[in-house]
Amino acid sequence: MYLQSNGFAGHSFWFNDNEEVERCALAFWSRFTIKQTYDKLRPKRTFTPHVSNHSAKPDEGNAEISVHGSQSMKHGWEWYEMGFFASWDPLGHVTLMCFDVPAKSQSTIFTTLCSQAVDLSLPYASFTPILEELIRLYDNSVWSIRNHISWWEARRTQETDYVLLHEISRHGVHVNETLKVATRSLSSIRQHYERSLVEINLLSSKNKRRSWDTVGEHLEFQLRFLEGLAERSKANNARIQNEITLLQYFSYNMALNHHFTIGWISPLPLEKEAARLVLDEEYPENEVQHKGVFYLGGQVGAHKVVIGVQRRIGLSQAAILAEKMRDGFPNIKYFLLVGIAGGVPRYGPAGEAHEIVLGDVVVSSPRGNHGGVLQYDKGAWQGQGRLSYRGHTNSVPGDLSTAVNNLRSEGWSKTKIPETLKQMRLKLDEKRQRQYDDPGPTRDRLFDDSYEHRGTELEDCKDCCDADYTTSRTERGLAATRAVDEPFVHFGNIASSNQLQISAVERNRVYLEHEAICFEMEAAGVMEEHPCVVIRGICDYADSHKNKGWQNYAAATAAAYAKGLLSMIPPGPSMKDSGDRDQNCRPVASQVNHVGSIRADGGKVIQGSTFQSNGGAMSF
Repeated sequence: MYLQSNGFAGHSFWFNDNEEVERCALAFWSRFTIKQTYDKLRPKRTFTPHVSNHSAKPDEGNAEISVHGSQSMKHGWEWYEMGFFASWDPLGHVTLMCFDVPAKSQSTIFTTLCSQAVDLSLPYASFTPILEELIRLYDNSVWSIRNHISWWEARRTQETDYVLLHEISRHGVHVNETLKVATRSLSSIRQHYERSLVEINLLSSKNKRRSWDTVGEHLEFQLRFLEGLAERSKANNARIQNEITLLQYFSYNMALNHHFTIGWISPLPLEKEAARLVLDEEYPENEVQHKGVFYLGGQVGAHKVVIGVQRRIGLSQAAILAEKMRDGFPNIKYFLLVGIAGGVPRYGPAGEAHEIVLGDVVVSSPRGNHGGVLQYDKGAWQGQGRLSYRGHTNSVPGDLSTAVNNLRSEGWSKTKIPETLKQMRLKLDEKRQRQYDDPGPTRDRLFDDSYEHRGTELEDCKDCCDADYTTSRTERGLAATRAVDEPFVHFGNIASSNQLQISAVERNRVYLEHEAICFEMEAAGVMEEHPCVVIRGICDYADSHKNKGWQNYAAATAAAYAKGLLSMIPPGPSMKDSGDRDQNCRPVASQVNHVGSIRADGGKVIQGSTFQSNGGAMSF
């Protein structure tokens, strides 16, 4: 029974045959247990059952049953189960036995007791170095648990191992339990020491001797130290329970995360703000998160949409964001990459040319040898500085492409862009509404291809460039005419790269070689691995005359079209098993067809298409 205890302290006085106090002697015994954890913990899959001493047969020798075997070391923890026995008499004769003390602690205790620092003429003086070593072990025990907890607090964004968290909590309970028992044991020792001191003082008064109670002071200090450790241990347990509660909250959020089936990527913050305005319902920010990152979540029609914004521009950043969103929201079926871009002013064959003006929308659709998106700066340099194109990305997946074509075939009215733009503005105050107004044709400046921007990057063209080198919308003909809030939607290849396109000459070359009608810096990074459609509002002409005045409006027209497109996609089961996701969402090879645009005059589609211890004993 005593070998299975978590700690105790006992005491007894011995008197002479006449029970006279002047020949008294003292015996005391105790047991202290300490749990020590190490850096790598892992759950123990077996347990040692408790066997009652009362039910055992006398010859079974239950006292030899090992309750905590050395096998626990391979799981990252062990028990120190130490026993101590001492006897003392007023002449300073001491017998001390220590059982199952760790080797290092044995050496420390032995060295201290053999020094002149211990006054063996006082009871319990021999026990103070033992207590010092025990306190060191308890200190390590408490702080090792604290280290495990701090590790989780610092890395809670990683995948949660609830079994390991439970293991840490279990060991923390043991540490706290044994500390409380040790504190009570030391308190018992201190009280008994005070009792024994009365007897010793009686003897001292007969011999006219008095001594300062240094041992009592030391015992008091050690008791307070253990009490302090017990409070730290209690705090550890509160911290780990707090961590488990927090991770359960994260787990709850992850369950919510499974409801999102549409991932919406906004390369820039201004594009995210436009996306926010098309949400029919916006969810609280703290409910849409993964690994310490908050996302914008909400409802668009029948779809639950999660919106993420890139940290920096570029193909790799877009790919990283898509991967993180797919990891955190495993039932995302499709991605929409929605934002602003530069457009090719005129495209298409002679006699059937289309004009792209600022504020129009371009949607990725197959054209020529490409599936809707091409990385035009990917390939091999050959000959005299010529890049041989070798880039390839997946095309828009079949059912997503079907949704695009269904909306396209419905004509202008079904896009509902004008109504959506109006609804977006109504969500803002009057001052901010103006940020999303159509800037109008007079602010749409198309410069000659050979005329470069004359000022710095920060200077507006109206302040530094010659207007004589511009072509107005009127001069571009009827195809460039737009009513307020009625942009055209164009379908074709989108050129993507890590370089900002600011050269009209290079723009024209890429258009002629690859039939690309739009330039941006993210799509190829997403299309490489994920089912995606790209929707871009045109804010400049992919030349040196960049125009920030159109960015908010272009972001809004792209977001408005994206909302209309979602109405054409049937809602899927949101809690679908994520293991089926890759099979069901794998991009389908598309048939290449023609580029075209939706006109505002009557909703006619110009061109249609169909896609797819060892311890021992020591004695003195």
